[in-house]
Amino acid sequence: MNISENKRVVALSAVFALAFGGVMFYGYGKGQEDAENKAKIAEINDRFAGYDGQEIAPTKQNLKELKTAFSQVAGVNKDLQAELNRYAAYCWGDGKQISAQDFQNELRDSINKIKNLASSQGARVAGPAENLGLASFKNAAPVADDVPFRSFQLKAVTRMAEYIIGAGAPSLEKVYCAPLPEAAAESLNPNSRKAQPYFPLRFEVAFDSTRGALPKVLNSIMQDKDFFLTITGIAVRGNENLPGIDAYSAPAEIAAAGEDLGAEAPAAEDSAAGGFRTVAVRKTGSPDEKVRIHMTMQVLYFTPGKTK
Repeated sequence: MNISENKRVVALSAVFALAFGGVMFYGYGKGQEDAENKAKIAEINDRFAGYDGQEIAPTKQNLKELKTAFSQVAGVNKDLQAELNRYAAYCWGDGKQISAQDFQNELRDSINKIKNLASSQGARVAGPAENLGLASFKNAAPVADDVPFRSFQLKAVTRMAEYIIGAGAPSLEKVYCAPLPEAAAESLNPNSRKAQPYFPLRFEVAFDSTRGALPKVLNSIMQDKDFFLTITGIAVRGNENLPGIDAYSAPAEIAAAGEDLGAEAPAAEDSAAGGFRTVAVRKTGSPDEKVRIHMTMQVLYFTPGKTK
């Protein structure tokens, strides 16, 4: 019997493919936390990759393997769904109702937090960045329906400011929070057909730094466990024009969790910091060269009740 003619096997194969794709997408932004789930799904997927186009005898052993694989995928999907639900609840403030006044207090606290952090690190927060891109709400409260989204956007922007200053950037030059997308208003009614399961909240940051500090910022983004942060654009402008520090070589196979991918720091340091892999290293210019970095970013907001 050819597997392409066996509806049950085809259905199971589809489940494997969907689950593998879902975990790959989710794990990309969650780093080490989902590496084990990806490995489990990859193992199952590889086991069944060769079935298409092959004849499979309807034996008890084959049926047993199908049932075992289906059970494993179902277990991983259950864990994934639970994590998505947790993140959606986190997006909504874990069920806490936030008033417009609460948001303004959050904004002032975050502004002071970043100023104090910069002061302790000997860094500067320039005028276009000092209000974290939300200056219009310091004295004028946002519309009540916008509060959950603005609050989450503020949390993500504050986290990015912490990463930038923590990486040794001497100056945070700009923070801009984009207007809310139409999907935000539509998500207020999760039962609406127009409500999306998730949508991006966009923002921009610019900072003066050194080339050597940029990989630290990128690695911090990849290792973040609280936000689905995505870089949609990045520009680095420097005064020097230097060749690469080594020749380009094609990437090797995906390394195991905790394994160094060519970083200037040893892999052991990554492991000590929490077992994360290094995903970005400097490949050009001097590490001490002063540069201006501009990044356009987005954080995904998951609508509670729409993650299934």
